[in-house]
Amino acid sequence: MFNLQNIFLRNSKLFLKTRLFMYCLTYAHLNIMSVVLLNKDFATSNDPDLKVYLTLKWKLITTWFNILTIPYIPICVYVDWRELKRKADRPVPPNVEKLKNIRDFYFTNLILPATLYADVLFWNLWNTDRKLLMPLSVDKYVSVWEQHSMHTASLVFVIFDLVLVPRQRPKTYKWGVILLSIYLTSYIFVCLTSLLKGEYVYPGLKSFTTFKFVVLTIHMFIGHMFYYTGQWIVIDLLWGQSKSVKKIA
Repeated sequence: MFNLQNIFLRNSKLFLKTRLFMYCLTYAHLNIMSVVLLNKDFATSNDPDLKVYLTLKWKLITTWFNILTIPYIPICVYVDWRELKRKADRPVPPNVEKLKNIRDFYFTNLILPATLYADVLFWNLWNTDRKLLMPLSVDKYVSVWEQHSMHTASLVFVIFDLVLVPRQRPKTYKWGVILLSIYLTSYIFVCLTSLLKGEYVYPGLKSFTTFKFVVLTIHMFIGHMFYYTGQWIVIDLLWGQSKSVKKIA
């Protein structure tokens, strides 16, 4: 069976350099994108559906998963840089080992499921009925390329990270599921409180009944858990289930 573990052992420096390049490029892109998009001046628009984005932009699920990524990448850069500089006969420093564990826990339990769910759903709705996501007049302020910067670049990043970083299944899913559930519950609470105030984070929510909102909530939980559990199948296929993976991750 194909297993990246053997390839990694033979080319560990190349893997580390590739990951460092990917992390630095992604972090630069993320910061530039954040500055450009968060400073869009919707206040100059005469369209009331656009002016609401002055406050609602912080409630968009895209904003949430991108904010999650901001502290993650510096951790990855530090860990991989230390690993690249470490001599083969020297043990991994305890603080680096702890940061590795934090990196893997943070990625597998939050970043990957949150990003994949949001990006895949975004493009599905984009190709089905864009008006469910945003007023069409938003095109005057946010181009298609900027949409790709938000929803395609992040998708590519998590897939590369999933493939290039050695990981293995945790002994228990309990803490990961708890963390992901807290994240989802927090976001659903934000959307619900906005709805009760007459604010619609997404135009499609205007036509939602209580039943539809409950269905959406269930869909979000099932969708996130699908990506959460599915990643372990990919990890098993790429890296196997050997405990030795932990030593070289």
